[in-house]
Amino acid sequence: MPALWRLTRTETARRVYDALKARGLTATQMDEYVADADAADAGRDPPPGVEIRALDPAEARRFEARDDAFAELRDDETAVCAFDGGSGERDGEGSENGEAADADPVGYLFLGDPGLTYHIHPLEADVTLPGGYVRRVFVAPEARNRGIATALVSRAVAVADDRGAETVHALVARDNRPSQWTFESVGFRVARTRAYYRVGPWRRRRVKPRS
Repeated sequence: MPALWRLTRTETARRVYDALKARGLTATQMDEYVADADAADAGRDPPPGVEIRALDPAEARRFEARDDAFAELRDDETAVCAFDGGSGERDGEGSENGEAADADPVGYLFLGDPGLTYHIHPLEADVTLPGGYVRRVFVAPEARNRGIATALVSRAVAVADDRGAETVHALVARDNRPSQWTFESVGFRVARTRAYYRVGPWRRRRVKPRS
């Protein structure tokens, strides 16, 4: 079957993918990345002027007004957020020392505790992850290519390790090279590939271990 998941990289192609899926035709492959919490590179510093903070859901949901993604944050997850001390100052929101403690984050990810179950929409399946689970990695376009995503993932590994997780997991689309590079640079490896195919009522799921 054609690699239909490749249609998700642009807005126009995504609409084609969604239209096909609505008609019962979909094909998705996602790599499951895994890192040992005590062996991965959990010490990556953010770029100068950027602060990484782990926020509980009550703290993080104040950002919902500008980013709907925070409405998806579960009560059993942590939001790991990056704040640019210079951006708030440029926007007139910074304090005298240039910090932007009350500004919106320029990047974030969501980290789940070990053993949680998630409904993975591209796979149309519930998946239980034995370790911590990293999802929704995002960096604002104006803040990209500075190492913020890598610093976010690194901090997430450290937080998961502090909470007793032996492993940390992430699901990444097969064609999402930026995310793959980010996880690999911190020490994640592909443990298995999860594939899902549907043509009308016919469905097939496959989990293939990777060396």
